Amino acid sequence: MALKLKLDSTKLYVLAVSGGVDSMVLFDLFIKHNLNFVVVHFNHQKRAESILDHELVESMCTLHHIPYHYIKLQIKNGNFQEVSRNARYRNLEFIAEQYHTPYIVTAHHLDDLAETIMMKLIRGSNLLGYAAMQEVTCIDKFIYLKPLLNYSKEEINLYQQTHQIKFYEDHTNLEDTYSRNRVRHHLIPLLKEENDVLTHLKNFSKQSYLAASYIRKESNNFLSEDLSFHLSQFNALHDAVKMDVISLIFESLNIDKTFKKIETILAQLRSKKPNINITLNKHYHMIKAYDFVYIEHIDKNKTRNDENCLMISHNKVDLPKIWVELCYNKLDFPIQLRKRKPGDRLSFTYGSKKLKDYLIDKKIAISDRNNLNVVVDSSGTILWIPGLYLNETLGSEHKIYLSIKE
Repeated sequence: MALKLKLDSTKLYVLAVSGGVDSMVLFDLFIKHNLNFVVVHFNHQKRAESILDHELVESMCTLHHIPYHYIKLQIKNGNFQEVSRNARYRNLEFIAEQYHTPYIVTAHHLDDLAETIMMKLIRGSNLLGYAAMQEVTCIDKFIYLKPLLNYSKEEINLYQQTHQIKFYEDHTNLEDTYSRNRVRHHLIPLLKEENDVLTHLKNFSKQSYLAASYIRKESNNFLSEDLSFHLSQFNALHDAVKMDVISLIFESLNIDKTFKKIETILAQLRSKKPNINITLNKHYHMIKAYDFVYIEHIDKNKTRNDENCLMISHNKVDLPKIWVELCYNKLDFPIQLRKRKPGDRLSFTYGSKKLKDYLIDKKIAISDRNNLNVVVDSSGTILWIPGLYLNETLGSEHKIYLSIKE
């Protein structure tokens, strides 16, 4: 049994060793291949006999003069398997940083890959999720390696028996408490009775990864850094890329995603309604405003400062650089600044129009409509809406200059 993944003996690797058969076999192979590595062992403190795992791994490291790191984890809340896995990765990356190496090695094998694919199918995932594991995975500045990924559990057990490699079996792996264990003990053995299912699942994983990588490249090229996009351009994408763009948005915002959630959002984006507010979670929502789609923090509107100051002068020299000139014969002073109200109308030389209809014609998003500054006189006549409208029906005898200081 040889390492099918080519490793460089001049590099330093951080090897996770649990004391079980898989990681102890990998430890033995690293020794036989004269690889340069350090070992990290985790004690999850769930079993009284876990100290035996520690003693075994430590003794093997001492025997072969391998640097050894022993880490006790305390997982109190949440999904134990998920939380503990994240904790292990954080610690492995921390130790890799201490040794100035990007390489982190785990003993995942072909059966693990099959289990992961079946778990993803049961729980639901996207194409990249179904790709499961790869021999080499780059995550940020770290490179995760799985040299045993092309070997089955049977091959690893045979190597252990042939070379009499010491290991300890975690009895919790034999229980059906966790869903992964149930898949391992019942589903995978049943599937193995069929035609070379491990090879087929490995090929499925590889093809899924290749397809997902291509689609994700297209998604990254399409989506801007602020996660906004034009709906007309989005609609021109292939359906597979559309789904992945939404998936990428969820991932970027660290929001749990499901196929149903993505399908729901796609349906809302297809709606003929020009303005839609789509709640993603308690922190973010997606805004569809005509042809523009963007992400906004839910608390954003609460923090906006509406205390803008209306500046009025008969001499434009006194005003900031941005101002407008309003001509009039008579105005009902005082002039004030407010937000829009139901029933607001605009006056034009050809007649009048509801402000609401005017904003729809201009394709102004609802979120922007509600934050417009509206300058009116005491009778409610709208004089000016910065950037959108200036009343030119008031006469020409006098002039006044208006500006808004934020």
